[in-house]
Amino acid sequence: MNREDVRSGIYQVWRTAEELGVAEIYSNPSPLSVNAEFRDLILSNAASYIDVYNKGLGLSHYNILLSDYSFFQFSIEGDDNVRYAFYPNPYSSHSNEYNDWFRSRHEMVEAGFLTHEEFLSLLSDKTGVGSVPLLRYENAPAQRKKLHHPCSHFHIGFHSENRWPVRRVLTPAAFALLVFKFYYGTQWRAVGDDEHLDIDNSFDRTLVSEKTRCYLVSDELFDPQEERAFFFG
Repeated sequence: MNREDVRSGIYQVWRTAEELGVAEIYSNPSPLSVNAEFRDLILSNAASYIDVYNKGLGLSHYNILLSDYSFFQFSIEGDDNVRYAFYPNPYSSHSNEYNDWFRSRHEMVEAGFLTHEEFLSLLSDKTGVGSVPLLRYENAPAQRKKLHHPCSHFHIGFHSENRWPVRRVLTPAAFALLVFKFYYGTQWRAVGDDEHLDIDNSFDRTLVSEKTRCYLVSDELFDPQEERAFFFG
């Protein structure tokens, strides 16, 4: 996995978001560099998820913003050292009241009655009620410690010390397709369902194909003892 692989993957994620009808802003087509202000907030023990989400949104520190104001970040440091993150909108809920509020303000942005910055200011005044967890993926060979810090792993939720081992090195597209499948299932099915004889959803077929581009972590970084424990295959 190199910088060009990540860059082309970001574009692929944007195209998929467009197909699903959830694309909002294609902010940065290249892997993100470190933003000191955002990094320092992430490392602060006092920061909440809403603090981190608001900061990322306010700094436009993302590659892709979705129509529900969730966003993706993709970065790489040297070959194979990648970090992908999905920051869901913590203000979203199943409440019709909130959804009506969000939709009406978003339509005002599209019509030019509110600026993007004014909408962010209004959004930051809401109370977080979201139920979709933060999802991060990292591949960090230099940080790997057997049975403690997997080379390739997911972080699920805001707790930073949970690391779920992954046997493959994910591409940006594979990571985003998993997000879309599990958190945007209504759009995934509405747009992708068809009558294909084998797999009857076009996005599922793309996900199966993308998995073949996710190469296995080397045996030096994922040994037999780790295979005897649980991991995502």
